[in-house]
Amino acid sequence: MGRHTLLRSILVAALAFGAVVAISATPAMAETTITNSSGTALAALAPWRRDAVRRTATSADASAELRAEAMHALLSTRGDKAIDEYFATGRNKAMARALEREGNNLRYIQEINRYAPTGSAVRFTSANALTGSANAQDEYVQSGYQRALDADEATNNQHQEHLARLAREDRDYVTYLAANDPGVQVRAAAKRALESGDDVQVGLFFKYYWGMGADLDRETFRRRTLHQNEIWHSRIYALTQAALAAEKAERESSGELARKARLDAIANWDQIDEQSAQSSVDWNAEKGRADAQAAMWALIAQHARAAQSEQDWAAILERADSSNASWADEAAWAVAQAKFWQDTAANAKKNAEDARGRGDR
Repeated sequence: MGRHTLLRSILVAALAFGAVVAISATPAMAETTITNSSGTALAALAPWRRDAVRRTATSADASAELRAEAMHALLSTRGDKAIDEYFATGRNKAMARALEREGNNLRYIQEINRYAPTGSAVRFTSANALTGSANAQDEYVQSGYQRALDADEATNNQHQEHLARLAREDRDYVTYLAANDPGVQVRAAAKRALESGDDVQVGLFFKYYWGMGADLDRETFRRRTLHQNEIWHSRIYALTQAALAAEKAERESSGELARKARLDAIANWDQIDEQSAQSSVDWNAEKGRADAQAAMWALIAQHARAAQSEQDWAAILERADSSNASWADEAAWAVAQAKFWQDTAANAKKNAEDARGRGDR
């Protein structure tokens, strides 16, 4: 009940905080101009740090604990102090809680599967859950397991899957996905279905394993990029604070002490330049991955519209259209992040050059 209450609180908060979501595109999509004045460096980072937290708070693929922690920071009346605390300690504590819960879920499902009767719905669904995403496993623990128990009670543990008749074109398309889909989990699921040599497994791929693999690929991508972006923000923020502290020390001292402080400032600005430039490169690579996914789902939608076999192509088309839009959004987000980090690097380079210039005078 506690976890359900938490999730309901997140949804209520998200609705109440509509303005946060509505303005989310402002820093991400607007033309970015980062000032060359080192004194405003922290202020320039602030809206992007908040936007990164908002992205986590509203991501369906982040853990419930992390979403709640991020939303709490966004809704806090303490403003940027709450965001700073999220980056400093909140996110790591939330991730630790999520890791513990997800580990417990996995072990619980393993035990369910180990002792479930052969041929039962519980055996079948728990096996599927073990190969699913962390969020899918949580859903199974919360409700899927009980539904399987209810089904077994009605059928006396004799679970049956009703699969569409398999056509040659269906097997050919699974072969195509096994070789060409950009998602690691989708390719792996397709290969397993084909290598089994069993039409039932290919049919199950269409009914379950394709979607499960796609969900896992999406969750992995989003969790990785959200996590990495927050790490970058934490590092750059700390380096910016150090650079500004060194510049303050330089202003308030003279002689050798001022020279040492200036060198410290230069070193920190150089690190910001280097790390931000790498972040921009990495975000461009993520854009490439998101573009590949969006393009593949567009092709899948095209195939689904023309397919003549008995598979549920209407459901596949619906997933393809929503996935195409979702991955296109990920690509647009990556473009905005790459631009931000590129501008941050340029700003840091200018501040380092200014500091070197002060040493020549």
